[in-house]
Amino acid sequence: MTTIPALAESDDDFGGGIEEMLKYSNTVENAFANQKQITDEEFQKTLNEVKTKQNKKKKINKADKPFKGKEFNEENNGGYINETAEKNILLILPLALINGDGKELPVGHYKVIGEKENGNVYLNFYQAHSLVAKVPAIETNSDFDQTAINFVQLVPYNDERVKVIYGSMDVNAYTFIRIKNKISD
Repeated sequence: MTTIPALAESDDDFGGGIEEMLKYSNTVENAFANQKQITDEEFQKTLNEVKTKQNKKKKINKADKPFKGKEFNEENNGGYINETAEKNILLILPLALINGDGKELPVGHYKVIGEKENGNVYLNFYQAHSLVAKVPAIETNSDFDQTAINFVQLVPYNDERVKVIYGSMDVNAYTFIRIKNKISD
């Protein structure tokens, strides 16, 4: 669709020229005619009220919308680290293992929790809320080149044993567990 502007060919088309056209249009002769004059004190009072309202809104917005990284400020003192430390550490056993006391750890998923008890370190293997095995472990300062704070991993050792490495905020440890059915070529 094409639009063509309409042009007036003479001043007579407006019925008397520009003056006649302006006579019927809304023009502002005195823009401040209906305004009340205020004193400097009234102006300052109003200005202070507006600034106070703006400051209240800024304070409310800051409280409602935390800034990025707030979990590390003084009020929380690293809540992120504590939250990470409480996360469950899961291990998938793809083959059955035999604990040192002859108890079998069948194939499955296990929550592993390391604990120190009477100077000894143990790795507790849980399924649901049931303790399946309590395996003695060796405490170490090594983090086994892991990038996470909490970790558990099954590492091949030889045809008869696997190495379980574990790390948390409380303890880093490892243990060797016998494979139920020896791996053969």
